Amino acid sequence: MYYIGLDVGTSGCKASVSDAGGNVVAYTNHTYSILSPEQGYVEIDAAAVWACVKETLTAAVHKAEIAGGVNPSEIAALAVASFGEAIVLVGEDGDPLAPSIYYSDIRGNEETNDIADAADAGTIMRITGMPPNPMFSANKLLWIKKHQPELLDRAKYMMLFGDFIAFKLTGERVIDYSLASRTMLFDINAYTWSDAIANALGLPVDRFSKPVQAGTPIAHLLPEIAEKTGLPHSLLVVAGGHDQALAALGSGALQEGQAIDGMGSTECITTVIEKGANADRMAKYGFCCEPHVVAGKFITLAFNASSGTALSWYRDRVFAHVEREAEASGKDFHRVIDNMVPHEITDVLFLPYVGGSGTPYMDSTTGGAFIGLTLATEAIDMYKAVLEGGCFDMRFNLELLTSLGLAPNELRVVGGNTRSEALMQIKADIFNREIHVLKDWEIGTVALTYLCAASRGEEGAIFDNVLTHTAVSRVYTPNRKHAEIYNEKMERYKKLYPAVKGV
Repeated sequence: MYYIGLDVGTSGCKASVSDAGGNVVAYTNHTYSILSPEQGYVEIDAAAVWACVKETLTAAVHKAEIAGGVNPSEIAALAVASFGEAIVLVGEDGDPLAPSIYYSDIRGNEETNDIADAADAGTIMRITGMPPNPMFSANKLLWIKKHQPELLDRAKYMMLFGDFIAFKLTGERVIDYSLASRTMLFDINAYTWSDAIANALGLPVDRFSKPVQAGTPIAHLLPEIAEKTGLPHSLLVVAGGHDQALAALGSGALQEGQAIDGMGSTECITTVIEKGANADRMAKYGFCCEPHVVAGKFITLAFNASSGTALSWYRDRVFAHVEREAEASGKDFHRVIDNMVPHEITDVLFLPYVGGSGTPYMDSTTGGAFIGLTLATEAIDMYKAVLEGGCFDMRFNLELLTSLGLAPNELRVVGGNTRSEALMQIKADIFNREIHVLKDWEIGTVALTYLCAASRGEEGAIFDNVLTHTAVSRVYTPNRKHAEIYNEKMERYKKLYPAVKGV
């Protein structure tokens, strides 16, 4: 039997077709755009995402059949992962009523004060596992209630993207615990929607989907979707989860202290923790306590919302010609630019918040900054500072996790930016610890196939085969001399955000 893992991300969706052991036989991805209708607004069109999903699934089936020799009738189950927070308001016809507000959108910022007046922050954290913050669905819904009440009145259902896609595939409304928790309206103790928090905020949680454990069977594929995609009507759709929780499963982060550092547009260190550990202090730094997709386990997220985006931003504006030349000559752009990065450590510092910060500041407005530029500073020195800035920020987060007794006992790294050997060595030097880069980038979609296998009674496949797909491709060891220099530079980095915010 074969299974499909469908990962719905912020800029596109991807799907892998795998066997029960997680061996990928076909992979495909398609993109869509994040919308910004005005300054500070960030939206995602759920209708465009759904169209992209259908296109991606159709291509995955075709590729599996042609390249992998898989008969579509052999594809038994499918599970969906998605980003969190963004709410899809669904009308009577089952279609989205409006674009969804993304977590970094400024709408909902002012509603933080309304939430503080209605419910104690400590209570919210202990019930929902989420520290009050404008990023969560509750804030966005309060903004809609205040500024677009007619839109909320027309909404028959309220969903996140994972359960919205599952709904379009099956007609059933089911959401897993990890994704539900990203609303800040879910009780992680009772595993149900929190009437206490919802009533305090005046929000209708009865319109949300039914919460279940990840891996729970939902329903078979709708006939019309089967016809459009080439998938069999007998295909079972299984509850997936929040993409960060799935990345943890796919990387082998199953027990307390195990962690995965996902390096994409956003960088996120997902660590398995004990439920309720240091809840008040965790909230102070913006760290959550989220249900894992592994039953009975919990995770916390330490993240930078902009580190990967900052790399792309600088490369696109300063080194676009290098990328064009590399492509024209058939060379790997990452290797070419890595060879340009100077070995010496400069005094240039970069605050990597060009698209907002993450933990611990949770600041979407301050922005980024270069500090320490001189007449001798070269463009490549500034690029190295961008590489360093993201690493400094995540080291700061690791120091805070350590102060809470939540430090990862091993750090595994995955994602597109691991292709940069210069970045990986800088990370090892700044963290002053070994960095284990995983061989398989697509751990999220493969983890979904484990849930599919488990839903069919093949639980052993999850734990027997997860180690196969968490093989380490390379270990980066810190340069002790550089680590000492970076220790001093780290202390200056810690002063950067307060100074820039003050300006």
